[in-house]
Amino acid sequence: MPSIDGPVGPLHHVITGTGEPVTLFVPGLAQSIADTRPFGSAVEGTRVLVDLRGHGGSAAPKSDDGWSYAGLADDVRAVTDQVGATRALGVSLGAAALVRLLADEPARFDRVVLALPGPARGDRDAALLAVSEELADAVAANDPIATGRGLVALQPEAAQGRSDVRLWARRHAADIGGSAVSEALRQLPGQQVLASLDALGNVTASVLVLAQRGDNVHPVEAAEELVAALPRARLEVSDVPWIWGGRSQLRATVSGFLNAS
Repeated sequence: MPSIDGPVGPLHHVITGTGEPVTLFVPGLAQSIADTRPFGSAVEGTRVLVDLRGHGGSAAPKSDDGWSYAGLADDVRAVTDQVGATRALGVSLGAAALVRLLADEPARFDRVVLALPGPARGDRDAALLAVSEELADAVAANDPIATGRGLVALQPEAAQGRSDVRLWARRHAADIGGSAVSEALRQLPGQQVLASLDALGNVTASVLVLAQRGDNVHPVEAAEELVAALPRARLEVSDVPWIWGGRSQLRATVSGFLNAS
């Protein structure tokens, strides 16, 4: 598998398309390259899809110290430097990694999509933390039934009964069972991405933030906070889950933004 030398080991990535611009796609917690493909299907130029540390074919940290948003930002930085990406899209955890990198390097990208960001500061809901812990236990035990159930529980309520969501969860449970994703699920949800959103005040990129109603893991309020903190950001909120009910609109919204000059 193609890889780039990252801070804790090789980072698996896939490159599709050709030419400029180069756009990096970063998936969410317990997700993989395959889960970011729908976001980039109509994006022009070169698309680089990466697995963050401990996910897919990418190396995991050798200690708990390696599970941090600063570490994830370092992963993104390493890939960006290697492939020359000027644009980026992150989903959930991937969005958090981009937010952390932008706080450190406000001029790193010229266009960014933050898809389904969670709260960047403050405490997570205790019930959601409990779900993450249960899912971590299931992944560590390589229990596909419990893992699939946990993956479904993290989807928007309106999508949880869909047959395609349950099929995805069953298949994905087999992919992550027994992997280092269990440690990511234990370590990351309780951490803050940033101590203060003031660090985003110097970001020069144009930013599109995507949210969806009825998503307790990625509340609209968290997206609104990011838009308020970023100087050149706008918000698009879907009444249906972007992936599970609004995929054609997702494709048009993302490509319309990232294909702009």
